[in-house]
Amino acid sequence: MRKMTLFKLFGINLKITTKIIHMTTRYKTKNYNAVYTKLYEINALKLVFPLQQFHRKYCFQSFRGDETDSDSEDIEKKRDIKSTILQDNNDILAIKISECKSLQEIFDLLQNNKNKLNWKNISMAIAMVRELQIIYYRLCMFEKNLNSYITPEYNFEKILTNNDFLNLINFMEEHYEFMNIQCLSYSLLCLHKLGVDINSTVSLKLSHKLQKILMTTPVEEIESCILSRFIVTIVAHRDLLGLYILKDIWPIVLKKMELCDTYEDIKHISICLYNLPWFLNKSVMDNFISKIKCNLLNKPQHDEKIKCIVKVLRLINSPYWINQNTNLSRSLLLSLVGAVKQIALYDMIQLQMIIVKQSEPYELFEEIHNETSKWLFKADVDTDITVLRLLSCIVPSSSASQRKQIESLLRKHFLLNNSFSHLCIGPLFNIIRNLKTSDLEICNAYWSSVLDWLISGKPSIRENHKLLRICNRYMNFNNNMSGTYRHYKFENQMINWLTEELDHGVSAIIPSKFTKIFSFFISYPNKNIGYEIPEVMVKKVLDTVGQYNIYDCYIVSKGLNTAFINRKNKTALPMFLDQYVRLCTALNKRSLDILNQEPNLSISQLNSLYRGYNHRYNVKEPRLFYKILERYKNYTSEDFSSRTIRELTYNLVTSDWYDAELLDKCLEYFIKNHKYLLAENVEKILTLFFLYGVNSEQFIEFLPYATEIINRDKFKMSGLNFMRASLALCYFYSLSTPIKDYLFSVEFLEKLDDELNNCYAKATYPLKVRQLLMILNRAVCIDYPEFDVPWFHTKYCEEIQSLVPKHTGSFYLEVEKKLNQLIINKGYLKSNSFSPYGYKLDFELILNDSKQLKSTNKNEKLILLLLNENDLRKTDNEMRGLSRLKQRHLEILGYRVIWIKKSIWNSMFMTEPEAKLSYLKNLIWQKP
Repeated sequence: MRKMTLFKLFGINLKITTKIIHMTTRYKTKNYNAVYTKLYEINALKLVFPLQQFHRKYCFQSFRGDETDSDSEDIEKKRDIKSTILQDNNDILAIKISECKSLQEIFDLLQNNKNKLNWKNISMAIAMVRELQIIYYRLCMFEKNLNSYITPEYNFEKILTNNDFLNLINFMEEHYEFMNIQCLSYSLLCLHKLGVDINSTVSLKLSHKLQKILMTTPVEEIESCILSRFIVTIVAHRDLLGLYILKDIWPIVLKKMELCDTYEDIKHISICLYNLPWFLNKSVMDNFISKIKCNLLNKPQHDEKIKCIVKVLRLINSPYWINQNTNLSRSLLLSLVGAVKQIALYDMIQLQMIIVKQSEPYELFEEIHNETSKWLFKADVDTDITVLRLLSCIVPSSSASQRKQIESLLRKHFLLNNSFSHLCIGPLFNIIRNLKTSDLEICNAYWSSVLDWLISGKPSIRENHKLLRICNRYMNFNNNMSGTYRHYKFENQMINWLTEELDHGVSAIIPSKFTKIFSFFISYPNKNIGYEIPEVMVKKVLDTVGQYNIYDCYIVSKGLNTAFINRKNKTALPMFLDQYVRLCTALNKRSLDILNQEPNLSISQLNSLYRGYNHRYNVKEPRLFYKILERYKNYTSEDFSSRTIRELTYNLVTSDWYDAELLDKCLEYFIKNHKYLLAENVEKILTLFFLYGVNSEQFIEFLPYATEIINRDKFKMSGLNFMRASLALCYFYSLSTPIKDYLFSVEFLEKLDDELNNCYAKATYPLKVRQLLMILNRAVCIDYPEFDVPWFHTKYCEEIQSLVPKHTGSFYLEVEKKLNQLIINKGYLKSNSFSPYGYKLDFELILNDSKQLKSTNKNEKLILLLLNENDLRKTDNEMRGLSRLKQRHLEILGYRVIWIKKSIWNSMFMTEPEAKLSYLKNLIWQKP
């Protein structure tokens, strides 16, 4: 009763009361009054925070990002800031500051004792301001997202203009000379996280002082956490000054790395190396990997070890190193199996992101997914930034029902009725992108909110690297929606900002930035922007293409591919087509130069080079293509991973190429590591072998494992992917009874209906799913009669047959003409007919023992089918899987099947007057 009276006194409405009670009971806050009184005033700078009593399980990170753990790691425990930065200190004022529960309390203490302040008090004050900020963004993000009474002018986002805080900064400038190394590093990081400009006077003074101490202190006496704090802060310079400072710090990091042998040291050195990718090389990484293997593998489980493993995994899974240490990465991940419940939320999110990148191992992927999925049931109550980040990890592997629940949550809380904090932009993007929702209102609400935030925000949020990151997100989003989504207002405004950046910024002279701008600029034409590419930009690319790296070539190629697709209905664009050919030719030449100059490309780099080449599909360069394929031969199966194999199979299917030796290496990896594989990766390689209608000894060996994995994950796979995998297994006579039972169950058909109702590409996706379901039904009926599966697509096939037009191509008409010359009795020849189970037959002949048609078989049913170039493999001109499956099924149904290849029909030896008639006779009346 007393608690409710307090709420009435403070004027808190029932909605807020319910939330606070839920949070206190759920997270076992020890001091309820401290939680309630946090809302005792509207002014956020006077909010009372339960610092010492608040249980941190609800929270997971600081608002500035996840560059380091230095000030936001112990999320499950109370943090004792005093012992962190001022060990064994008995300064009474510092102790009082460490016990403050509001900013105003800190500022009042400083003001009342300003004549007695020393460096210890100042250090503690700035650390406590940062601590309160962490709690504010963790605890109050929920209320902000629901448009509660907390408004932007009353929160920490405005702290940099607060007079009391500015006075604290002035005090720090006066006393920083006396700070010890621990306080210097922590204060510098806190200023950075609070939003103080890294080039401000106070930050520069602290960084120079700390740099000087680091350069003169023996490495043995420097704590690794001090190095990580300093490096994370200096990296934020994003300029040459920062690199100049880090150049002197790098040798210290290397020496410290040689000495590290504890979980704490390895963790912080991992943070240092992760933030210094420009200084890393293979030798350094190999030395660090040796340290990791000695100190992390086969060691007892421990909380500190878990935190250490997460940071190590983040380092070795950074873009350049992700494929260099696949086995170590898997071993570290597997060491966490069974310990997921002990992992803090922030670390769990990091792990989920790493596993999604690696696409393995299954055991930990499943365990983390099960644990994080529980948050879906709590999302309606706790829809905050923490839950959003968790959901962004869950969506890629979520079921159809879970996706509907997540979509409903977004619609309710974040997009349609309420604006959302800019902190939610990243997680929301990952969620909506992977949902592939058909609700354009959600998509429009998201991109409109992003645009409004960019327009209304400070100029700093529109810095080139931030704009380019958002542009890249938009392009990935558009790609995931198969190019069906456009937000023209967003595109136009981004083009305006990017044009301004090219005119007045530095991006025009930095290839890695210019290529991203160019790619976005050309990808999304409309009547306002125009459909031609400015020639000055084309000339810029052609003049600087010699400076492009693999990723630059890929980015421009991706933009050209999108540009071509978005202009395909514009026929009168001769200037664009000329520009397109010139750019693609130049990129092919540059890619070939890179291959010749770089003998030690990683598989990931080679995959990017290959994918870039595929994007330039209208301008081929055979030398480059064969050289890329040849370079893969330098790798063994040990160099591959699930991720690289997935990228490679995508590239092979896109370029329509089958390479037996290369795929056997992939299969060798899959066979060896089958227990770690995810079904979606197995489906990709099954589909590839089915499309080409081939197999090998390695593939036959892999099939039992593939069947087991598909059966294991059948309830989690998307309907389309599961049907693709099932069709491939059916083709190779490996379809198991459990897979068949689920495939033709009411549960699966209802799942398909849900997917079709919520798919984003309603013009094409339902047709694709329905057609594949029919093909599967037919394949199982014919190949597996013992399964006794009914044929339930008769009506569908009749509908399709009524819409199929008669062939009018010259190849078909010419064959028909020659057959009519051979078959006088028209009753023995049918054209454009259909077999049982709905196969389209080009020509159907009935042979009997008539004098005209001599045959040893009476009333033989013979089928003539035409093979165009698209029906054959490029590598050896043999039939693809669908054609082989068709032949097998027709033969089971009692037909003799004859194929006529277009290439043979139009070859030189067929130009003789009677050659084609003779060719047909020999095919039809084969000699015994």
